[in-house]
Amino acid sequence: MDIETLGSISAALTAWGAAFLLALWASLIYWTYRDAQARLRDPMRRVLAVLVSVVLFIPGVLIYLVLRPTRTLEEEYLVTLEEEALL
Repeated sequence: MDIETLGSISAALTAWGAAFLLALWASLIYWTYRDAQARLRDPMRRVLAVLVSVVLFIPGVLIYLVLRPTRTLEEEYLVTLEEEALL
């Protein structure tokens, strides 16, 4: 293999890697937005969760996973409804 071929192969792999990272970044932002919408009532906390994932990428999503509520708003409503029914 000559230098030109290696250069073009490395350029193609770099482009594919960059496209993959961009797609991963966008999908994690979208997932964080949808998950925060299902779990958080406060709009400012939703915006903050998305901003953390936008700015910090994978560590931001991990921080969000640690700090997010364990139940969705729907699950919380059902638990409250069940508790009221038991009373």
